[in-house]
Amino acid sequence: MIMGEQPVFTTKAHVFKIDPETRKQWLPVSKQAVGVSFFFDNTRRTHRIISVDGSKAIINSTITPNMTYTKTSQKFVQWADIRANTVYGLGFSEEAELSKFIDKFQDAKQSARQEVERIRAQSGGSTPQTPHTPQKTPTVNGTATSQGSAGTFPRDHRSSQSLNLPPENTESFLDRTDGKGDNGPLTADSQLKYENDRLKIALAQSSANAKKWEVELQTLKNNNTRLTTALQESTANVEEWKKQLAAYKDDNDSMKKKLLEMEGAGGQDQLDVVLKEKAQLAEEVERLKIAGQNKDKELERLREEMEALKHNDARNQGIQQRLNASEQDKRDLQQRVSTLEGQLDTVLCDHRRDAQRVQDLEQQIGDRLRELTILHEQLVKVTASDRSEETEFDA
Repeated sequence: MIMGEQPVFTTKAHVFKIDPETRKQWLPVSKQAVGVSFFFDNTRRTHRIISVDGSKAIINSTITPNMTYTKTSQKFVQWADIRANTVYGLGFSEEAELSKFIDKFQDAKQSARQEVERIRAQSGGSTPQTPHTPQKTPTVNGTATSQGSAGTFPRDHRSSQSLNLPPENTESFLDRTDGKGDNGPLTADSQLKYENDRLKIALAQSSANAKKWEVELQTLKNNNTRLTTALQESTANVEEWKKQLAAYKDDNDSMKKKLLEMEGAGGQDQLDVVLKEKAQLAEEVERLKIAGQNKDKELERLREEMEALKHNDARNQGIQQRLNASEQDKRDLQQRVSTLEGQLDTVLCDHRRDAQRVQDLEQQIGDRLRELTILHEQLVKVTASDRSEETEFDA
């Protein structure tokens, strides 16, 4: 940040930039909502929009009188920065925050316009000459767009990729955001606290992922057990139906023999009974054949499901390995957190010990100053006494 700049407004939003290659979709440049601030330079009388994510400046846009914004939805606003050759987008959690941002944007534009008019008036009405560097106008979908054109920028701002531009003069800004002002770089204590907080967040995310994988693994195991049981039951039923079909076939053969014997004996009544039983048995055999075919199809389907379960077992093993790796990462993160907390305690103890030593030195210096004062007073008295004695001696 340039010396003399002061923050005048701060809010939080998700930051996006237009894809520089396709100009068709938004690229998120912040993983979560980050601080977006307006800074005012008292020397140059200009406003800048600055946003920092970690140690990178993801927005560094100087507001000009001709720069305009486009409100594409109730919670999303975008503007084109020709100097940076990009289009910025901000997604807010509430419409009220977006309204505050727009109001501040308009105030900054008005301030820039007034500054241009003031410079023009001071120069006797002539337009101040400023060096102009040709820059490529931001384009969307292959067509050049003005800074204030509405409806030309894509609204899909949820891409999975991210874009990080190099920071520009962000050291002082980082110091200010950390509450250090112009007091110099971060202390070891603050760095340890920052690293400790970051590792705690990573540990919480790792624990959440581990729980999710455990639930998914348990669900796959339950499905595997259920399908295996169903396959075993279906196989047992098919075997039982095959036995019944064989028994019915034996009965059919026996009835055929009896029918031939009765035809030879000439018993018409018995023949009719046997024919009726034969028809019933034939129907039963046909029904059992159809049922057997259906069960064969069901058995084939269950075999396919069994093959799918084998693939799921391989997937389960992969998930188990990922779960084990996540648990190992969790243990490593816990160890690092413990180490950093120990280092933080050590730094705090050293700081308190140094503070006590400084206090003791200040006390000793004060005592020495008082002794020197007393000696000085005594020396003055002795000098005055010697001078009076010399005066009497001369007299």
